[in-house]
This record gives sequence, C-alpha cells and structure tokens, in this order.
Amino acid sequence: MNTPNKITVARIAVTPLIAWLIYQEGLVERWAAFIVFVVAAVSDVVDGSLARDKGEVTRFGQLLDPIADKMLVLVTIIPLFGLGLVPLWLVILILTREVIITVFRAYNFREGHVIAATRWGKSKALSQNWFVGSLLVLRINHMYTESRGFSGVAWSQWQAFTRGVVEVSLWIVVGLTLLSMVDYLVRHRQLSVGREA
Repeated sequence: MNTPNKITVARIAVTPLIAWLIYQEGLVERWAAFIVFVVAAVSDVVDGSLARDKGEVTRFGQLLDPIADKMLVLVTIIPLFGLGLVPLWLVILILTREVIITVFRAYNFREGHVIAATRWGKSKALSQNWFVGSLLVLRINHMYTESRGFSGVAWSQWQAFTRGVVEVSLWIVVGLTLLSMVDYLVRHRQLSVGREA
C-alpha cells in the first residue's frame, strides 16, 4: 500500500473519534473535534497531491478516496444534527446524494469502470468540510460564552461572523451537492450509452 492510500485509510480510521468528540461537552473535546476534523479534511488534499506528484494513482485509491470523503462528512453531519445544529432536510439531501452516487459507483465498478472523484465532487466535499468546520467553531464559541463569560463588541462581532459563514456555506453545500449529483448522473448516462453502443 503506497503512502497516499495509507493517508486515506488513516482518514477513515479517525472518523469514529471525530464523531465521539463532537458529542462531548467539554471545551477541550470541542477543540479536539475541530482540530482532528481539520487534519482529516486537509489529508484529503495531501493524499491526492502525493498520488499525482509521485505517479501513485491507483484503482484502489480512486475507489477508496471518495468513500473516505463520504464517511468524514456523514460521521460529522449526523452528530451535529443530533445536537440540533443541522436541519433534517440537509441531512436527507446529503444522504440521498451519497446513496445515489454510491450505487452509481458500485454499478460501474462491477462493469469494470472505477469512477474517480470529479472537480464538482471535490468542490462539494470542500464546501461540506468548510460547513462542518464552521459549525465546530460555532460550538467552541458557545462554550466560551456560556462557561467562560466571554462578551463585548469584538466577541459579538466574531460570533456574528461565524454564524454568517455557517449560513453562507450551508447554501453553497446545497448547490454543490445537487450540482455534483447531476454531473455524476450525466456521466453515468454517457457510460451506459457507450456500453450499449
């Protein structure tokens, strides 16, 4: 197993820890959830760059990397929904998209085609990571306000900025989730036509 694939496997392995940390109430755990999540999200960029730069792009990596992306998002979105920070309709949208694309990938893999992540898919993953990271920062803010008594104009502005980032990134996530799904379905249709021809 090459280095990029090892990084991908490590990203998958750490996702349960992130989910557990999100459910913890302490300030240290909230910071840990944010830091571990950021490291995991950055590793997605690192393993892809290493694979391309070293010429180590493999079928295994092309198949595993999108799975790691999906796991990272789902094991954070679902706990955040459980804490009341993510609306149910967004969870349903993301889950529906991932189920459709997973079935699409599995079908094409059975037909001998490994469908690597596209530019739209990567943009979708980036927007989801940004959204989740913003929510984790928002939880840290709440803890500083509630338990440490942080206040003042500067602190209020920082909180308002964080909430604004969350709201804007939410709608970017919606747009890219839908757009990337349509992109994959169009590609699926083209592959189907090619096989029929």
